[in-house]
Amino acid sequence: MGQDIVAFLGRETVMVTIMIIAPLIGTALVVGLIIGIFQAATSIQEQTLTFLPKLFAVFGVFILALPWILRKLISFASMLLGNLSNYTF
Repeated sequence: MGQDIVAFLGRETVMVTIMIIAPLIGTALVVGLIIGIFQAATSIQEQTLTFLPKLFAVFGVFILALPWILRKLISFASMLLGNLSNYTF
């Protein structure tokens, strides 16, 4: 297996991982920022206040994005397995 194939597969794996995880991380970031602003405005400094809203928001986005995530993963796996004969071991 040549270095170019390994580099291509590594790059594609990282890109698919980033694309799949970006909506979940973005949601947690936005919800955390909103709750942080709320805590600063109301002077509530409860550490556990951010946990449940983030958890529910990320879970909701995960459920909504699940079909898209599965399509991305199936597309990547079929690309990998479809080109298996081109990879020399």
